[in-house]
Amino acid sequence: MIQGGQVLEVRTMLHHITAAAIAGLMAMGASSSAAVAPLSPENLRKGSTHIITGRVLEVKSRIEKSQFERAFGLHRDRVFTIRLQVMKVSKGKGVKPGEKIIVTAWQPATRIPPLPGPQGHSPVPEKGQVVTVHVVSRKGTSFMPFMPNGIQIEDPKPAR
Repeated sequence: MIQGGQVLEVRTMLHHITAAAIAGLMAMGASSSAAVAPLSPENLRKGSTHIITGRVLEVKSRIEKSQFERAFGLHRDRVFTIRLQVMKVSKGKGVKPGEKIIVTAWQPATRIPPLPGPQGHSPVPEKGQVVTVHVVSRKGTSFMPFMPNGIQIEDPKPAR
């Protein structure tokens, strides 16, 4: 049989659990971010370290732990490795026509719990397509395009 003091302890414990749950939910909501709006062509040009046009030679993808979503939960991204044959360099140094480069893009694969936030790069090209890439940075040998619209497909039909 529960006595008066024990009832008070149980109620206090339930209040603490409820407060902790509410605080956790608020923290999850505060840590989530919104989708990234596409950049204008002018802002893409201005902000790019490189602007490269090339033909897609290969596209590979893998699923890995998200580097972009840090909130509580299970978050995985599909990371694309896009190999390009450079046709033209409109901006930037250190890249020449004929050279082969790697461009890395990503899109969310799993979000548990589902969260709004950056949705990665869109579109992701297919083998054979001609693309123009507006690069925001270079990480080792890989170029990172602006998110979400730093990859522009010039030729929508892949060459087979």
